[in-house]
Amino acid sequence: MSARFNIDLANPGHVADTWQDWFIGPQGRRRWAIAAASCGVLLLAVVIALILPLRFRLSSDVGAIPRLRADLSSLDGKLNLIRADLQALALEAKRQVRWAEMLNAFRQQIPATLKLQKVEVSGAPATSTAAAPPGQAQPVGAPAPGAGDLRIEAVTPLRPGPPPLIEIAQFMGGLMKDPTVGRRYQLKSWEIKQAATGGSQGAGEREQLLVLIVLSEKPR
Repeated sequence: MSARFNIDLANPGHVADTWQDWFIGPQGRRRWAIAAASCGVLLLAVVIALILPLRFRLSSDVGAIPRLRADLSSLDGKLNLIRADLQALALEAKRQVRWAEMLNAFRQQIPATLKLQKVEVSGAPATSTAAAPPGQAQPVGAPAPGAGDLRIEAVTPLRPGPPPLIEIAQFMGGLMKDPTVGRRYQLKSWEIKQAATGGSQGAGEREQLLVLIVLSEKPR
């Protein structure tokens, strides 16, 4: 009967361990302890290299949440302000469009014997003080919802005979039939009187009559 064994020629007199003896031999427990310690050191290195930076980054992100919420609240306030400004601009644009449509209706309906001097809304602040060109109205405040009465002033030269009631009636009737004016205003009053002169009347200048028409806003 013969047994197989290994001889370490580099170290005479010492019988080399097999790979099985490396784990289950007399030194196996120490080697297992060394292997476990090596694995622990490797695991610790992985934790330090990968997990800890991620944890620190996560902790930093969690700490930044209150600041981000404050920034979000500030941006939300700015967004609300921008939204309010846009709504105000949209409302003003609608008013300007409505005013342009009304002035266009006045230009279409005004007879040749009348010249518009002023078109204003009661209670609206004046936005223009320059004299209007001949045949055009001087806008004094764009019409706004619920603004009140619409006051129209026009002049016509004083001529022999009765005042130009037919032209004035045609002008008022055309305004009431115009959809831009008629759907919002109704005739309240009108009058004709001699226009006040600011100073001495020059030679060749004819006296003028002032036609005042007041339109009231229809109830909604």
